[in-house]
Amino acid sequence: MSYNHIEIDLKAIGHNFEAIKGLLANSGAGIMAVVKSNAYGHGMLEVSQVLEKAGAWGFGISETEEAAILREGGIAAPILLMSGLPPEAEKEVLDLDLISGITDVASLNRLESASGARDRTCRIHLKVDTGMGRMGFSPDELLEVVKDLGRWPHLRPEGLYSHLSSADDPLDPFNKMQLDSFAAILKEVKALGWDPPVVHLANSAGLIHFPSAHYSLVRPGLAIYGSYPGPQSRKVIELQAAMSFRSRIVAVRHLPEGSSVSYGHSFYTKRPSRIAVVPVGYDDGYQRSLSNRSWVLIRGRRCPVVGRICMKAFMADVSMLDEIRPGEEVVLLGKQGNGAITVEELAQWGSTISYEILCLLGRRNKRLFKRR
Repeated sequence: MSYNHIEIDLKAIGHNFEAIKGLLANSGAGIMAVVKSNAYGHGMLEVSQVLEKAGAWGFGISETEEAAILREGGIAAPILLMSGLPPEAEKEVLDLDLISGITDVASLNRLESASGARDRTCRIHLKVDTGMGRMGFSPDELLEVVKDLGRWPHLRPEGLYSHLSSADDPLDPFNKMQLDSFAAILKEVKALGWDPPVVHLANSAGLIHFPSAHYSLVRPGLAIYGSYPGPQSRKVIELQAAMSFRSRIVAVRHLPEGSSVSYGHSFYTKRPSRIAVVPVGYDDGYQRSLSNRSWVLIRGRRCPVVGRICMKAFMADVSMLDEIRPGEEVVLLGKQGNGAITVEELAQWGSTISYEILCLLGRRNKRLFKRR
């Protein structure tokens, strides 16, 4: 029996989707929800089912196995394989009726060959690298491909996209460079005779901070799940966190002043203390870097995590709480009473980003869905 579980509030997912739609009212852009990595730990199929009913244009994934889960679960909306076409994935792209993101000429050739063999037409979106330096055609390579699109008669190039690297900091001048670069590339491909009906650039931070980047689609990921992509985004949109992480106390130790706690004696009690043992550790995605730096909620009050986080346990100082007993609820992420622990706080305490926290916790623990 495990006391640990993740709760996913699907009503919060719906709220965040509507909040994003509110920012798109002037542009009329559609929403392609990014649900890769099991919807950032939130449950890809359950989240996608909610968002398809809410009117999402489609979904962004990174592996064909993810698309198979969505199709088998009844998702009929467009699905974009965003991160390029892996070798030998052509069959799955066709079988699952996916839109393939294309990042190089070799992928065009492989997909053309597979589509031609079936006498099928496959939709594609061409990705151009505007400064991320990860995947995509260079601007010059893209223009050469556009000049010669007739080489791939079984492919239907319906989309053009790129990715912003620094939109979480709207004051970073690199954003303007990428926005201007993408706008110039779009103008050039149109001049060559290709007017892509689907154009997308903005991730969560991009759609919040740069309305000029909305184009015909936006690609929110983090905002869908209720996490803010940078502190300035809180001024623009109101989101609701969808994930919480709960456990229970399994033991309470009464330790005298000067007692060491956990591996490496990195913490000593400064007074006679009550120390609660919680059966959560780095194997459950609660990172060791949170040792002596994080807090949990018990009875709605913040209690400090003390000592090194272990593989399957950590300790919290509960000396301020009277008559604490095993079995009481511990909230590591989320709300309890009038208190709250946010994913942004966890990320700050652990010297990481909220994406990593959500993915790790969601991957390693039992998931319960609240539909309210």
